[in-house]
Amino acid sequence: MPEFHSTLGDTIWREGGVRCVMVPSGVGTAVELRTDQGAVFLRKQAPTITAARNEAEFLRLLLHRDDASPPPSGLKPFALIVEDEQDTADAYREALRFSGVRALTMPNGHDALRRAEELIPDLIILDYRLPDLHGRDLCRQLRANPDTMQVPILVVTASPQDNTDSDCPDAVLTKPCLLPTLLAASRLLLRRVMAAPSRPAAPTA
Repeated sequence: MPEFHSTLGDTIWREGGVRCVMVPSGVGTAVELRTDQGAVFLRKQAPTITAARNEAEFLRLLLHRDDASPPPSGLKPFALIVEDEQDTADAYREALRFSGVRALTMPNGHDALRRAEELIPDLIILDYRLPDLHGRDLCRQLRANPDTMQVPILVVTASPQDNTDSDCPDAVLTKPCLLPTLLAASRLLLRRVMAAPSRPAAPTA
């Protein structure tokens, strides 16, 4: 493990478009992953500075690896993308596929909720501004369902101020979002499910 000589508030490490920063917190020290623009999209709480350094190094090692370990079933992880802008949805889908993640796009919240309950994806990427249902409400419904409550949720939105329920999404990115940052956040969240039991393959769009 490399030594850390930085103080709180300094950049601990940088990988592509992601940088890691340790900041003071009311109950210890927080480790934040930020975009180059400074937006925080992932935050981990640690009780001590030493624990925060360990958490920062753990996140760095996860991002440093190009590919996630395959699940026991041999299937690639599956992501459900909920985005009504077709060009944006297509860009996310192709970027994920290129990095080894199967992906299906849905243009509205109600269809996405139904698909999520049917397929139980490994990751859900959603925009808050959907034509029929606010993404915040969709997130809460997914968390309330025992079948989908453990699925990691990554919000990518042009309105991060709408994220009043901070306990719902696992990470929040601000549009416009660079694809390397999207892939980095997706890889971090997908690693939680790599050891999950196998299940039938989900279709791709």
